This record gives sequence, structure tokens and C-alpha cells, in this order.
Amino acid sequence: MNKILSKIYISEDLVKFEIRTSMPVNDFKSGQYIILKLEQNKVGYPLPVIKTNVEKETIILIISVTDDYTRSLANLNAGSTNFELFGPFGCPAQIKNYGTVLCIGRGSGILPLLPILKRLRESGNQIISVLSASSKMEIILQNEINAASDEMIIQPDDGSSGEKGNLGQVIKQVFKNNRVNHVFVIGSAKTIKEICTLTTKYSIQTQAILYMGKPIQNGVHGIYRVTILGNTKSVCVDGFNFNAWYPNFDEMVHRFKETDLKIQGQVSVSNQINVPV
Repeated sequence: MNKILSKIYISEDLVKFEIRTSMPVNDFKSGQYIILKLEQNKVGYPLPVIKTNVEKETIILIISVTDDYTRSLANLNAGSTNFELFGPFGCPAQIKNYGTVLCIGRGSGILPLLPILKRLRESGNQIISVLSASSKMEIILQNEINAASDEMIIQPDDGSSGEKGNLGQVIKQVFKNNRVNHVFVIGSAKTIKEICTLTTKYSIQTQAILYMGKPIQNGVHGIYRVTILGNTKSVCVDGFNFNAWYPNFDEMVHRFKETDLKIQGQVSVSNQINVPV
């Protein structure tokens, strides 16, 4: 049985849960995800596991409220057991001491970036994080990402952080100023294509995680299928993460059609609480 032990608001629309689970906590790895769904609802929602505690048999999940469905998940309270967890799914991210690692999170993709950053830090890497969204108000987990990074760059599209620009220009400047050994990019197909066009040009190994932050209906994961080296991979089952040098990006962007998923609820950065995650 799964039970929520604690619920803490990181900000108005960002909620952290500690959950005791009957699933084997040792099985969870960075880059994987679980599916959370309400028992009365057939729709599930993919979430990265932020942290595990083997002794307590607990996992930490963070819900970012972006729509009515995620709000219903965030309305669960401490003591609740009326939900289900499934997983873990996907292949773990490949973590080792690469040297200097550039980590890019766009929109909802910032959420699964955090556990990867922590593992990279534990492995001795120097970390440069770039967080991007349509506006600064949509960039979540700034305090937590900053604490796990050697340098953090905020790049909203509208210039609300002080300087207007696009993500590609920022990444080019990072490559110009630093010797980057490895790149992680998490976000939509459009974001992954943009970044990997640059990393291929600079011959920098890249891992990508296709993260849409969308509900999953009846366990159907087909929307996450991409073609890599002529072979179809279900990156939600084989792993959200994949070697980003080889996919058919044109097919991927056409399949998803969407640009980056925007956060509907306004996350107030100024009201964020410094909560250890």
C-alpha cells in the first residue's frame, strides 16, 4: 500500500510529497519515472522520483500544478492512500564523472532535471544549469537547481529576467566560455532538436529526456515513440532518456506537433520556500 507521509508547499503551485511505498525503493534510478494516478481515475501522470529513502521505504515526488488534473493530484493530503503508483519505467540516465556537464531544462522538463543534477554532483562533475521557459514566472525549482549547480543561468523567452534572447544563443555562449564535456537536455521535441543541433556541431556527447508533462490514458505510451538509427524506440518504456545524436528529429517534432508545454498556474518564485528536497 502507498501512503503520503508528508506534504509541503515549495511554492503556491509546487507541492512536495513524501510517500511510503510497497514498491522496492532500491529499484529507482535517476532518469526513470513512475506513474501516479487516482484510484477512481484511469488517467495516470508520469513523474520523476526526486529522492529515495531505503530505510524509511519512501520516495519524494514533486507535483507542478499546470492544469486541472495535476491540481487534483496536488490536492492529495498527508495520510492519503487513495492513489496508485506504478513503475519504475524507463532506462536510467548514464551518470559518471564527465568533467563539466551542461544541464538544460525547459518548462516542465526542469522537474526531472533535479534528481539527475544531484547524481551528477555526487559523481564529482562541475555543473552548469540553464533553465528556460516562456517567462521567468514559469521557471520552477530555481532554489533547488541553484543549490545543485556550480552556475545557473535563467533564460525566459520574454526577457523577464533582464535580458531577452533565445535558448540557442545562450548555449552557444556557454560553449564559448567553457569546455563542456557532456550535455543533458530535458524538454519537448522542439527543445531537444534545437540543442542537439548545436551539440552535434560541437561534437559534445548528449543525453536527452523527452518530457511532455502530460497525463497517460490507460497506460498508452505510444506518443513517446521516436525513430533512432532506423529503429523505433518507445522512449517512455525503453527510457525517456536516449542518446541524442541519432534520432530522426524531423519525425519527432512532427509527431508531437506541440511546442513546449506552458505552465498554466503562475509559480511565484519570490514566494518559494527553501525546503530541502
